[in-house]
Amino acid sequence: MANPVAIVGCGALGGVFAGLLAAAGLEVVAVCRSEEQRKIMAERGLCLLEDGRETHVRLHACPALPAEETFALVLVLVKAFDTEGAATSLAGRVSPQTPVLTLQNGLGNAEALAARLKPEQVLAGVTTFGAQREAPDTVRLTGRGECIIGAWHRTAERHARPVADLLNRAGVPCTVTHNIVPVLWKKLAVNAVINPLTAITRAPNGELLERPEVEPLFSVVVEEVWRVAARHKIPLPTPPELVEEVRRVCRVTAANRSSMLRDIEEGRRTEIDSINGAVVRLGYERGVLTPANLALAALVQALSSRKWNS
Repeated sequence: MANPVAIVGCGALGGVFAGLLAAAGLEVVAVCRSEEQRKIMAERGLCLLEDGRETHVRLHACPALPAEETFALVLVLVKAFDTEGAATSLAGRVSPQTPVLTLQNGLGNAEALAARLKPEQVLAGVTTFGAQREAPDTVRLTGRGECIIGAWHRTAERHARPVADLLNRAGVPCTVTHNIVPVLWKKLAVNAVINPLTAITRAPNGELLERPEVEPLFSVVVEEVWRVAARHKIPLPTPPELVEEVRRVCRVTAANRSSMLRDIEEGRRTEIDSINGAVVRLGYERGVLTPANLALAALVQALSSRKWNS
């Protein structure tokens, strides 16, 4: 039997990937921080909802990765602010020969994993799958997409194709790029617009296109991301092309409520520090002012801290 796949972080997206991989016949180990979630999934398994269909799968839920297990892949999908803790937990439990893939939002996740693990085992990527958690044991696949992955360090390139093949066999379209950094930054530019604006306006993604008072911010925010990336010698599409990508994502995910909006609504900590906050910090390092990203980060932090601290 093939080695199992581990999912570290069984929130909305982690649950969807766990469900898809388990439904494809792979053995899945899900690392869940919540004891309630672990108990419920141990009793009932996981329910994956999509287009009126329910798929029930069994998986092994645990508080930490079993140290004695050999894995085909470890997929990290915790919130960005939990990556350091996840990386520390994985160190010493995961073989240096095991590929570890992050598909998380924002910047800094691959760096945190590479600092605790071996750089030659770390892969990074992006995904356009949409997910929503409806109960501890129930997730909804709100939109199928694809994954683009690549080696964080060139010594990890040997893992990229086998991991892509594993995901493709499980029905998760995945392609490999030899330079993942511009891909991460392109998604960052999109997230830096959609996530904070939906969180502040309490609007689903598509509604941003119907609000003429906020749409001018699209250009301002992506222009700042583009200038910071240029100072770090990271090639990106032009700002007008990035704005069109923001509009495209808003259209194809029109009904989606962003993860940042849901975090605000449910009083949870957001990933703003790894998205707009990262743009501000990296801009400061190279002398690039980013007032629009700074303002959005401050507003979301104010909304988040008011509920989260209470």
